[in-house]
Amino acid sequence: MRVKTFTAENTAAAMDLVRDELGDKAIIIATRTERNGIASITAAVDPKPTAKEDFEEHASLVFAGETEATVRQALAYHGVPTWLSNRLSKAAATIDGLAPQQSFAAALERHFAFADINDHWLSAPLILVGPSGSGKTVTAAKFCTRECLAKRPVAVISADTKRAGGVEQLAAFARILDIELVTAGDASTLRQAIAKLGQRGVRVLVDMPGTNPLDEHDMKYLATLVKAANGNVALTLAAGGDSLEAIDLAKAYQEAGAEYLIVTRMDMAHRYGAILTVAEGADLALTNVSISAQVTNGLIDITPIGLARLMMPHTESSTPPSDDSEVAT
Repeated sequence: MRVKTFTAENTAAAMDLVRDELGDKAIIIATRTERNGIASITAAVDPKPTAKEDFEEHASLVFAGETEATVRQALAYHGVPTWLSNRLSKAAATIDGLAPQQSFAAALERHFAFADINDHWLSAPLILVGPSGSGKTVTAAKFCTRECLAKRPVAVISADTKRAGGVEQLAAFARILDIELVTAGDASTLRQAIAKLGQRGVRVLVDMPGTNPLDEHDMKYLATLVKAANGNVALTLAAGGDSLEAIDLAKAYQEAGAEYLIVTRMDMAHRYGAILTVAEGADLALTNVSISAQVTNGLIDITPIGLARLMMPHTESSTPPSDDSEVAT
């Protein structure tokens, strides 16, 4: 799946850009209109088949219900484990009167938690955790950029003071955005920094150090920092990879305090089964996906219908929503 965000002076012009680059078969994932009137559309298109066996394997899947068969086939392609695929495809099949993609979206909404992180960020810091290389610091920069574009005051704290270059990368983003960057290398300093910024009424984002989920010392240290920060903890996890391995990783971060899941590098993967297995296996609420390395766009709210369109792109129209809002059920 190739995913990209297009911006233009209005929705019609943005749709023209989508069609010019991705063609008429592009699937609209989300739309947004910024305060300055600029329209943003996130769209996706299926790549050409990478292997003949992908289609030969799934063509042999035959089930009694059309919806169940369609959903199960899509989940098989994305590498969703059988135990979860069975549950979701059967749930979708019980929903009458809807196309398979819409039934799948309804099953996702019933089975998983979807959260708007902005609703929770108002009253407590947003804390990003994850393994090294998961896109955590770039995601922090994207959140800060979004706040700046919306003209909301924001400050960022880097707790990644031990890794070479950990603070420098975030400091470069902070200078460009003209926002305050604070460093905190231990739990006490972090607690004091958050209290001080909170008194000024700014939104606080904490970029935690990259950690090894298999290293007990690393995770205990992270849990200490998370407890001191006392906020909303989101795990950043790159798309793709083995679903079962991802569950083990996510459970380690859940034990350290993670409650939400942000999926990064969606533009670098075709199969998204790990998103569902991690959300299920580690009981994390789905909140955002990152579809670009650029900090000025590429971070979108994830919703049941948006996720269904990514995983089952062939069954619905590509007409964008009329209200220029994030895609929702």
